[in-house]
Amino acid sequence: MKKQETISKGELMEELLRNYFLNSGYYVVRGIKYKYEDNDITDVDLFLYGRSSSLTRQRTNVDIKNKKTPQAFERILWANGLRELLNFDSCIVATTDKRPAINTFGQLHKTIVLDGTFLSKLRSNSYPNRLNEEEITNRFSKLKSYKSYKNKDWRYIYEQSKSKLLTELDFAGFNSELSNISYFIEKIMTDKSKREDATRMLYLILSHLLIIIDFITKDIAFLDTVVKEKKLSDGFKFGNLGKEGVDKIIAMAIHISGNKSANSFLKSIDEIPTDILKDFFSKNENSKNLFNWAKEFEKIGFNKEFINPENIETQLKGVLALILDFFGIERKKFFELYPKIVQTTLTLSDADEKKSK
Repeated sequence: MKKQETISKGELMEELLRNYFLNSGYYVVRGIKYKYEDNDITDVDLFLYGRSSSLTRQRTNVDIKNKKTPQAFERILWANGLRELLNFDSCIVATTDKRPAINTFGQLHKTIVLDGTFLSKLRSNSYPNRLNEEEITNRFSKLKSYKSYKNKDWRYIYEQSKSKLLTELDFAGFNSELSNISYFIEKIMTDKSKREDATRMLYLILSHLLIIIDFITKDIAFLDTVVKEKKLSDGFKFGNLGKEGVDKIIAMAIHISGNKSANSFLKSIDEIPTDILKDFFSKNENSKNLFNWAKEFEKIGFNKEFINPENIETQLKGVLALILDFFGIERKKFFELYPKIVQTTLTLSDADEKKSK
C-alpha cells in the first residue's frame, strides 16, 4: 500500500488542502470525476460542501496546481467555467504562483485564489490517523465485483459514487446509492475476508447518501409536514419523475402494449418499504443532523484503524440501523458479525475541543 511520504507532490498538496477544509468545517471529497453518459470529462480536485442553515448549502469546486509553471490565469478561467457548468456557488484555485495580479484576476472572475504564500504554510498533516486517497483507492482496487458490477473493481464503484455528488444530488442519486449500499451490506454478511473493506465502503457511500438527502431536504425544510412527507415518499418510490411522471410512463406503456392493467407494477412499488425512510428523514431533528453525520461517516471510513460498527457513535449506529431495517436485515445479526473489541474514536466536536485545550 502507498504510504503518505511516497505520494506525489501534487497529491500531497491535495491532501493538505483537504485537511485544511475539513478543519474549516466542510464536508470534503477529493478527486471526483465529472462524467457525462459514462464519459470522463475532467476531475474536480476537491469538492467542498457546506451547510450554514436549514435553507442554504454551499458547493465549491477547488482546482489545485502545485507546479513550477502553474498557469494560474488559465486555471482561474477553467475553474470558473466549471463552477458555472455544475451550477455551484463558488470556486477556488490553489496555485504556487505568488504574483499579486493573480489575486486581482481571481476577484474579477469571482474566484477565490489561494496563492503560493498561503500554500507554503500548509506543512503539517492535521489528521495523522487518516488514510489518504491513494491508500483507500489502492485497497478498493484489489477487490472485484464479478456479477453486480460486471467485473469492475471496488475502486470503480467508489469513484462512481463520488461522481454523484457533482451532478446527482437528487432522488435518482439517492436511490442509486441505496443500490450500492445494498451490495456492500451483502458482502459484509457473506464474505468475511472482504468484511473490513466492505464496511469502509459502506461508511463512505453512506456519507455520500446523507449529503444527497441533506441537499434534497433544503428545499422542503419549511413545508407542512404532510406535504414534506409526500414529497419524500414520492421521491423514494418514483425517483426524480415523481408519481405523476411515472403514471404517465405507465399509461403510455399500457397504451402501447394493449395491457389493461398496471396493478402489478404499482404493487411492486408499494411493496418497497419507503415509509421507513420517509418517517426518518422528514423529522426536523434528524434532517438537521444529516450534514454532521455525513462528515462522521466519511471520517471513520478513512480512519487508519478500522472502526467496528459496534463502536461507532449511537446516532451513527441509528442511521445504520435505519438502512438495515429498510433492507429487512436483522440488526442483531449484522452487528454480531463483528468482534466485540473496545475501541475509542473521537467525534469531530471532540477533536475540536481537544485542539482548543
